Amino acid sequence: CLCLVFASTLHGGAKAAVTDPATGPFISDSKITDNTLELKCIAQNLSDPTANITWLQGGPDGTELNYAITSVGDAAAGTLKLTATTSLNVSGTGAVAKGTNYTCKVERGAGTLWQAVVTGDPTTRLLQLAPAREKLYYGDTVVLACPNYGTNSDPDTLPADPLPVPSPLVEWQFNYTDAWTGYLPSGATVQDGILTIENLADIHDGEYTCQATNVYYTNYAFKVVQVEMAPSTVAPTTTPNEGNLSNTGAIVGGVIGGLIGAILLGVLAYFGYQHYTKSQKGTTKYSAAASDAV
Repeated sequence: CLCLVFASTLHGGAKAAVTDPATGPFISDSKITDNTLELKCIAQNLSDPTANITWLQGGPDGTELNYAITSVGDAAAGTLKLTATTSLNVSGTGAVAKGTNYTCKVERGAGTLWQAVVTGDPTTRLLQLAPAREKLYYGDTVVLACPNYGTNSDPDTLPADPLPVPSPLVEWQFNYTDAWTGYLPSGATVQDGILTIENLADIHDGEYTCQATNVYYTNYAFKVVQVEMAPSTVAPTTTPNEGNLSNTGAIVGGVIGGLIGAILLGVLAYFGYQHYTKSQKGTTKYSAAASDAV
């Protein structure tokens, strides 16, 4: 399915589309049969009751095609919505030529808007939608898309050229070589053409191929997935700075000095005590008693 929204863009010096992000026109396509494709164009949030929508072949000034139109909402409230559908054969009897342009044009008082598609080969681009970072880590969930991107060289913007229709069928395979088997490793699933790989591990390392096929051609795009360890979050080991070393030295020096001082005091006290004891003994030996004769 196509979902196209452009502003006024230039391609090759000429306008490629004139659209409004709130109004459109928005084009989508769907298969009716194997040969027949339906194109739907929507213009919404219109406030002009005279607004009109048409399908043309060959650009905004091309030949008007047969189409069906429906309208809902109220222009006075700015909710008028116009839908125009047309169909074409893309293969079999009456098939249109490859490269045929189909343009949806919306005419209103505020100006004319238009958008186009073209019958042709799918033009695939492989994009990593998540995670936003480039590197993939163990345990991540990666989401890959393979959109139809026209010929625009910038895969991060919508193309200036009309996108090719029919929209391709998108399939995926892991480590594709010669035979297409659709093999994917455990944890990888596909929904609406989007590949999701959960809880990345070593088994997911390899190349993923998207295969885009429509009635005209099959194109391929590739993405290499390489899982690695996430950066460490352990805090770095810190080393003491000079100030800390100086403080530590001062503390150690003070402790050692205190111990030496205590030892010296102890020695002095011991010798002092010994001297005192001897002096006391000498005094007792040579002093006269009170009763001795003089």
